[in-house]
Amino acid sequence: MEQKDQIRHTQKRIEEDLKNIGVLRGDTLFLRVSYKAIGSIEGGPVGFIKALENVVGEEGTIIMTAFSNTHIRQLRWFYRNECYSSSNIPKPFTGILPTLALTLPETQISKKLEFPFVVIGKHSTYLTENHTHEKYGYWLLQEAIEKFGCKCLRIGGEPFVGSTHIAFDDILKEKGFYHTKLKYGLWLNENGKKKWYDTPNTVFCRAGFKYYVDEIVNASKLSDGYVGNGYAILTDMQKSLAKEREMFRKDIRITLCDNPDCLNCRTSYSFSDETNWIYFKRQFRNLFTSKRKNAISSIVSLIYKVLLGIPVQGNK
Repeated sequence: MEQKDQIRHTQKRIEEDLKNIGVLRGDTLFLRVSYKAIGSIEGGPVGFIKALENVVGEEGTIIMTAFSNTHIRQLRWFYRNECYSSSNIPKPFTGILPTLALTLPETQISKKLEFPFVVIGKHSTYLTENHTHEKYGYWLLQEAIEKFGCKCLRIGGEPFVGSTHIAFDDILKEKGFYHTKLKYGLWLNENGKKKWYDTPNTVFCRAGFKYYVDEIVNASKLSDGYVGNGYAILTDMQKSLAKEREMFRKDIRITLCDNPDCLNCRTSYSFSDETNWIYFKRQFRNLFTSKRKNAISSIVSLIYKVLLGIPVQGNK
């Protein structure tokens, strides 16, 4: 579908666009939205949030990721002065929408500040108050899917449907697989005491994801169209989660890309096709070929992973 002409959109126009692609009053929505893709809106990003609030109404709920920059666990002592709390929330790196949503009085944020979501609407208190340090990182989103029939609204940006991390972690745990990854986290100040919390990040290859994303979208798409200038897709996250679990259960190797230099896919999983040593030997041989530059980068990444990577069983 071709992009519409670049124009300034009124909030009312955005509301009509949202209704036209199937957003309903009372919906619970997880946003994967590139504000830039929508174009200029009356009221800016806050105008877009207000348009969404008006469409879903008081019975609706809006969910956004608010993940922040984190630090490697092994180097955490260098960052003890960079400490956060409920009154000093880490700045999200997930876009302008969650950043500005946090300035609104109706917005609430997870207690799990090392892996937070921001939520507006009917279920905001339940979801954020119960998303504590002890809970799985994506607990809040999974709860919204299973209890409140959450839909994913994607406008522009990357073609994620919002349920992939949950499905991937589920099948890793179910199959007894693991992957090695660097541990990151944040210092948080709770009752005057500093404590380090690991960020339960899930790592999978985005290049591998692109090979099956169309099948997931087709299994869960409710509607599509435009919101402002941005191409939008509305998906049923219960269906996308079920489809991804089915596909990963059948063959989790579909998540692997075919790039021979991809360290994550080639060595990081118990189902990968190479060990660290085999990968190193192959990259070492490449040092004496035209692939020398890529080989140096790959070897450095491998050393970094071996020194700081930690095997993780299933989801945490």
